[in-house]
Amino acid sequence: MAQKKTLVLTGAAGNMGRDLRPLLREGYILRSTARQSLQAAGDETFLLGDLTDPKFCSKLVAGADGVLHLAGAVGPALSFEQTLDANYRVVLNLLEACHRANVERFIFASSHHAVGLHSADETLDHTAPPAPDGYYGLSKIFGEAACAMYASRYGLRVLNVRIGNADPEIVDGRRERIWLSAEDMVKLVDLGMTHPTLGCETVYGVSNCPSPIFDNCRAEALGYRPIGQAAVNHARDFRSLAQLPPQETRSIGGYFATLTLPPPDGFDA
Repeated sequence: MAQKKTLVLTGAAGNMGRDLRPLLREGYILRSTARQSLQAAGDETFLLGDLTDPKFCSKLVAGADGVLHLAGAVGPALSFEQTLDANYRVVLNLLEACHRANVERFIFASSHHAVGLHSADETLDHTAPPAPDGYYGLSKIFGEAACAMYASRYGLRVLNVRIGNADPEIVDGRRERIWLSAEDMVKLVDLGMTHPTLGCETVYGVSNCPSPIFDNCRAEALGYRPIGQAAVNHARDFRSLAQLPPQETRSIGGYFATLTLPPPDGFDA
């Protein structure tokens, strides 16, 4: 039996982190971190620390085989300044720490909000141009680019995963078109951790969805075979596309794309 690889998980206390931890422990020695204490279980250790601290990042990744980076500030109305440490500095800290520690693989949790201003009537593949719907989406474009830089300069093997909606149950027809099950996210993590010729790739984090917005051909070419079925994971109060406000279904980013963009510091609102 092959020895388990050590996987660092950031953002372990977030919604996705909580859902993924028990699944990831089945296949990895998990080294989790968050800004609040968690009870480790099974093949898992927990380190409490601040990812804006380079020394902590270096300690966190030492001896690991790969990193799954979920942590970050998220929200529809984030200001640019609110994203600077959590979504810019932290990803650079982790990438540099991985480079210095010879960590081979890095899976970056990007987001569909990186292309959120594209029309929801489009079908997008991995070559779609950036169209962030706010400062959160903008920070994900930065993260993807930073990963590409470390892949090109230092040979880090990178998988950027533009995650759709990862709620356990689907509440509406917009999210149904971009839904990702926890089990399928683990499949993408496995792909990022094991693909023999991975360089730097960008794929979509989606399961099998009706009327899908994303053409996940690149993930499929790399070997991704989703098993989750969005159509059978509706919440009890599920609302169809027709029941949603039209302004929230025009763009891929939904509600995020409808909000006024806060100006950077120093400009009047």
